[in-house]
Amino acid sequence: MKPVIGHHAALDTLRSALESGRLHHAWIFSGPPGIGKCLVASEFARVLLDPQAGAGDLGNGGTAVVSPEGEKLSAGNHPDLHVVHKEDSVHARTRSLRDRKQMNVPLDLLRERIIGGHTSDGAMHEAPAYRKSVLGNGKVFIIDESELMDNNGQNSILKTLEEPPRDTWIILVTSRPERLLPTVRSRCDHVRFGPLPDDDMRRWLDENIDGGDDVDWLLDWSEGAPGMALLAKESNLIRCASDLEPVIESLNSGDWQKEFGVVVTEFISARADQVVKQNKKASKDVANKQALSLILRLLGMHVRTRLANTAPGDVESGRRLWELANRIGDAEDQLQRGLNMKHVLETLAAEWSQTCRT
Repeated sequence: MKPVIGHHAALDTLRSALESGRLHHAWIFSGPPGIGKCLVASEFARVLLDPQAGAGDLGNGGTAVVSPEGEKLSAGNHPDLHVVHKEDSVHARTRSLRDRKQMNVPLDLLRERIIGGHTSDGAMHEAPAYRKSVLGNGKVFIIDESELMDNNGQNSILKTLEEPPRDTWIILVTSRPERLLPTVRSRCDHVRFGPLPDDDMRRWLDENIDGGDDVDWLLDWSEGAPGMALLAKESNLIRCASDLEPVIESLNSGDWQKEFGVVVTEFISARADQVVKQNKKASKDVANKQALSLILRLLGMHVRTRLANTAPGDVESGRRLWELANRIGDAEDQLQRGLNMKHVLETLAAEWSQTCRT
């Protein structure tokens, strides 16, 4: 477990809670995707479960305290730390979970991993949250992407959030806290995470990614989110950005370019195939949407860069760029509503060139 880089305000909040002696049992860690919320949740769990760790150790990672519990946490095999990801369905005891595409955090997975009860196959599961901790120092349950729990799942976890057994903590990690039910949010203390400052982000890049000549690009692209930098490297987004650069310049000149759709579609297809190859149970539809969201973020980065370089008195250029930003936002909304991806891309390219012509 590496030391946490950045997130000083969030860590101070958690240290104060640890020192108070009145630590709440349920938490929401929210913030943009990829900024390290789950890392901090794991670090918080380390301090909660390691009797030799204290509030002052929070953020220092596994090097802070050497103990049997700390070694198990660093190795990822501590029996009282339970991290739930949607991808865990592939290891579920319920067959229907193993066979399904991994698009959400289903109720049956919550029953197996946290709250217990009858799963859809009729099997009865004891609630792990109510079992005695194995090592005697409490239990921590982390639900990553907790906004992917549907309403049935969220309602089913309410009682555990409200009345967990002693020395049991639940952390809901989410980039969309508004998708959690008000009844869920009201039972949790909420810690908000922001992007890393440039200095912290550059330090993270130096320690974790061999960026070479791409470091400055990754710094701009990631916007303080280490996970986004990793995603750009893994998905070969940097090459796609290079291929798109002359196409976007043509759009900026008011010339419609069919190559826009070709380059974007090729990237989305390659990325979706990569995701499914790595995980046979991954949803290709979800992978397509996530790849397209990277493209829309890339286009937004281009517009923001141009806005930053626009002369203060150039009102017309500023107006056009704000309109382009709105067009990108509209495209994202359309995709969320399930509109055809090819149609959305073609429309965006046409509207982009039209906006720059007028």
